[in-house]
Amino acid sequence: MRMVPVILSVLLAAAPYLALGEPPASCSRVVSLSPNLTELVYALGLGDRLVGRSSACDFPAEAKTVPVVGDFGRPNWEALQALNPDLVIATSVEKPALLKRLESVGIRHLLLPCEGWGQLLDAARTVSQAVGAPDAGERWVRDMDARRDALEARTKAWLASRSRIRVYTEVWGDPITTVGGNSFLGDIVTLAGGENIATRFKMPYVHVSSEWVIGENPEVILRAYMLPGVSTLADVGKRPGWGAIRAVQTGAICTNIPPDWLLRPGPRLLDGAEAFADWLQARFKHAGE
Repeated sequence: MRMVPVILSVLLAAAPYLALGEPPASCSRVVSLSPNLTELVYALGLGDRLVGRSSACDFPAEAKTVPVVGDFGRPNWEALQALNPDLVIATSVEKPALLKRLESVGIRHLLLPCEGWGQLLDAARTVSQAVGAPDAGERWVRDMDARRDALEARTKAWLASRSRIRVYTEVWGDPITTVGGNSFLGDIVTLAGGENIATRFKMPYVHVSSEWVIGENPEVILRAYMLPGVSTLADVGKRPGWGAIRAVQTGAICTNIPPDWLLRPGPRLLDGAEAFADWLQARFKHAGE
């Protein structure tokens, strides 16, 4: 089963794009084509401005009551236009020509990359300013920064008597795909007290060989799959040579964190980091483990 092109198209949807169009402060009818931005709109307390969403936008629960205009980054033009939006937000779109079409009918748009922490905070400020509620963005950014600072302090205290835990993160198994240094998931690993063994790779997502993973001999395997049931915990130990990996030998394989917390670069990113920090600190209670 080779669905990696589809999976990576979703993972890479946060790749950098220029924000085009400068929306006025009076935007009140917003369509979101990206699930992380839909979550962000609600986290900002601006859910009442959302009039349309993509089929992938499934959180929070109230978002499911909003009309669907198409798929992730790929709206149905008639459905979108029928909602009479004055702002469309997305991390990316499948067909760039859509942006020109929006402009031609006077619909503003923002492409908001969220591949890193700074970009996520920038997106919050931009969206809140676009709908005339800049204070909501600044308040949310302050709260998130404070929460991140608290996690960093907790992690620092835990690491005072031990080294970082070497972590291999797997987001797909065929081909084997991990996260590089320039990825929000790599940031989650670092925040939690881990050391991403693939930091040297500068692409956000990279295919690696089994031999490479075996040679790196990670202490922990963090598995974050977008589709449930694609690969099980037992599958890892059955891979040729993987029985020699320390994480497999000790059973240090983390599979219980909701994938959206790890793979969706939005407001729940810190939920994922905090959950992984809890897992690491429970698993490695004593220095030298």
